[in-house]
Amino acid sequence: MAPPAKRSKVGSACQRCRRQKLKCDIKRPCTLCVRAGVGCETADQWRVIQKPQKDQRRKTSSKHKRNSEDEQPENAGITKRPWSSSTMSLVEGAFSLHSSTPPETPSVNALPGGQGLHHSVSPRLGITRPADRRPGRPPTTNSWPQGPRPALAELVSLLPSQEVAALLVDTYFDRIHWFMLIFHQDDFRKTWQEMYDLPRQQLIESFPNQGFISTFLVVIAIALQYAGEHRQDLLKAHGISPMDLKERILSTTRAKILDIVSLGSLEAVQTCVLLGTYYLYHGKPELAWPVCGCGLRIAQALNLHRKLPQTAFITSEAYRKNETRKRCWWAIYEIETFCSMSYGYPHSIKDSDCDVEFLDPSAKSVTGQSPASADVMHDCTATLLSYKYLMSKLSVLINDILTDLYGLGSLKAETRQGGSTGSSSLQRLVRKVSALDARLQKWSAEIPAELRLDRADTTTYTSIDEMDQDIGASGPRFEAHIYQLQDLALKLAYENARILVHRPLLAYKSKFPAETETEELSSLVRDTVNLSLQSCRDAALSTSNIEKTPIFSLAADTYATAFIGMHTFTAGVMLCVLISMEPLALESHESKMGLRRLLRMQSLLKSRAHSSLNTQGLEILERLTKLVMEKELKEMLKSSEDEQRSVPQPGYSRDESNAQHLNESGQMLAMTERILDNEATFNYVEDPAMSQALFDFDQGVSFK
Repeated sequence: MAPPAKRSKVGSACQRCRRQKLKCDIKRPCTLCVRAGVGCETADQWRVIQKPQKDQRRKTSSKHKRNSEDEQPENAGITKRPWSSSTMSLVEGAFSLHSSTPPETPSVNALPGGQGLHHSVSPRLGITRPADRRPGRPPTTNSWPQGPRPALAELVSLLPSQEVAALLVDTYFDRIHWFMLIFHQDDFRKTWQEMYDLPRQQLIESFPNQGFISTFLVVIAIALQYAGEHRQDLLKAHGISPMDLKERILSTTRAKILDIVSLGSLEAVQTCVLLGTYYLYHGKPELAWPVCGCGLRIAQALNLHRKLPQTAFITSEAYRKNETRKRCWWAIYEIETFCSMSYGYPHSIKDSDCDVEFLDPSAKSVTGQSPASADVMHDCTATLLSYKYLMSKLSVLINDILTDLYGLGSLKAETRQGGSTGSSSLQRLVRKVSALDARLQKWSAEIPAELRLDRADTTTYTSIDEMDQDIGASGPRFEAHIYQLQDLALKLAYENARILVHRPLLAYKSKFPAETETEELSSLVRDTVNLSLQSCRDAALSTSNIEKTPIFSLAADTYATAFIGMHTFTAGVMLCVLISMEPLALESHESKMGLRRLLRMQSLLKSRAHSSLNTQGLEILERLTKLVMEKELKEMLKSSEDEQRSVPQPGYSRDESNAQHLNESGQMLAMTERILDNEATFNYVEDPAMSQALFDFDQGVSFK
C-alpha cells in the first residue's frame, strides 16, 4: 500500500472552506476536504483590481460642470436646466404657445407625471443620479420569514376554484402575455397546477414555491380586467364577480407588498413588475413607480443584472432558468426606462453595472447564443421572443437618449474660449442627435420582415367577440395574431423614439444677420434643424396612420391599450406644437389630418374603458386642438404683411416612408460632419419662447 501523500502547508483557507465559511487548517489537502472526499483547492490570492478608465464623455461633462460655476451664460434669460422627456411637460408647452393655462392636476392625475406638474420645485431641478451601489448576497430562500404567516394565509384565501383559475390563466396568455413575456408559459402552467393539487392548509405550510402565490394572484387579477363579455359570463356562471374579485386581490396584494418583497425571490420581482405595470397602465402612476422600484432593488440583490459564469456544459433546465432570469431583468429594465421617459424621472439603472445578455430570440435550444451587447445584431428567424429582444435593445438606446439629451449630462456648457455658449451648445446637440438617430436606424433595420406593420393588411380575427371566444388560443392563427400585435407595439415605440431624439433641436432658430457665418454653414445648420422638425412631424404622422391598420381595433382590447394611448397622445401633442409654430404652412394641413386621426384613435381607446389615462389624454388633445384652430383663424385674419411672416422656409417633401427616413438619417450624418468641421461660428441661438414651450410640454406629458 502506497504511503499517503505528504500534505503541504499554506497560509489561507481553501476555496471550499472559504465558500462554506468552515474552519480550515493550514495543510493541503485540508482535513475537512479529505473527510468529504472532494478536491481541496487553494483560493486565489487577493489582488488589486484596477478600476477601468471612465468614459471620456463623463470626464468632459464633469469638467463642464465645474467650469459653469465661474462663468455666466450667454442667454441669461434662459434657465440652464436639462430637458425633461416627460410627455406632460410637452402638453404644458403646447398650451403656453397659446398663452393658455394647462390642465390642473385633477384632470390629469392618471397620466404619468400628472401629480407633480404644479409642484413648487421643478422636476428639472429635482433630477438626481443614484449612488453606485453594490448588491449584497442574494437571499437563499423562497419561504415566508419565520414560517407560515397570516399574510400568506390571507393571499391563499383569495384563490378561486380550479375551473375559474384555468379560465383566467388562459385569458392572461391570450391577452397579456405577448406584451410582457415575463414567464415561460409551460413552466407557469405546470407550477399553478401543482399548487392547486395541494390542500389549502398544506399550501400554506409546505408549498415549496410560496412566492409564486402572489405572482399567480396578480396574473389572474390582470386577466379579470381583460376578460371579454363571453368570459365574464362564464365567470358569473361560477358565482364570480370579476370586478369584485379583481379589487380584492389588488387591495390585498398592495397591503401585503412588504411581506412579498421580504421573500427576495424571483417571484417577488415578477409580482412587483406585474403589479407596477398594471398601475402604470391603469391611471395610478403614483403607485407604479415605487412598486417597480421595489422589484428593481430585489432584482439587483439577486444579481439579475449580471450574467452567470460560463460553463462548458449547460443542461436544458439550467438554460431555461437563466432565460427566465433574463426575462425578469429586461422586464424591469423596460418598465424603468418607460417610467423615466414618461414621467421625466431619473433612470435608476446604471448600464456600466450591468453585463447580462439580451434574451435569445431563437429560444429553440440550449446552444442558442444571446447577443452580448446592443451593438451586436442577432440574425435569426423571427419568433415570438424577437419582440422582447428588440424592445430590450430599444430600451437601452432610449436610456442613452435620456442621458445624453435630457439628463444632467445634457446641461448646456457655458462660454468656452474661442466660442459662444449658443454655438457650442448647438454643435454638441447636433452631434448627439445625429449619432443617436443613426443608432435608432440601425435598430430599425434589425426588425425582421414578420414584425413590420406594413405587412399586416388583414387580421386573423374579424372582431373582438371572436377573439374573446377563442379561449386558450394556440396554433398558426393565434401566432399570426400575436405577431401583428407585436408589430404595432414596435412601430409605436420606434416612432416615439424618433420624436424623443429630435425634439431638442426644435428649440433653436437662426439669428440674422450674422457677419461671421458663411452662407454654406447657415444653410447646413438650418437644414439640420429642419430635418429634425421634419422627423418629428413624420413620426407623429406615421403614428396617426396606424389608425388605418386593421389590428389597431383589436389591440385596443389588450394589455397594450394604455401603451398605445400614451404614444398616440404624445404624437398628437407634438402635431399641435408643430401646427402652432406655422399654422398657415402647407405641412400644417397634413398635420391637422394626422391630428384628426389621432383624436379618433384616442376616442376608440377611451371607449374600451380599460384605463382613465386614455380618457384624460383625449380631453387634453381636444382642448389643444381648439386652441390650434383659434390660432390659425387669427393668422388668417391678419394683414397680408403679417401673414408672410408665417410662411416657412423651404423644407422637404412630406411623402416619406421609413426607407426615406433612412435616407434622411444619412443626410443628417453628412451635414453634421460638414457643420462640425467648419470653424465658422454657429449663429443659431436657443429660442427662449420655444425652449419654454418644449419644457412646459415635457412637464405636461408627465401628467400622464
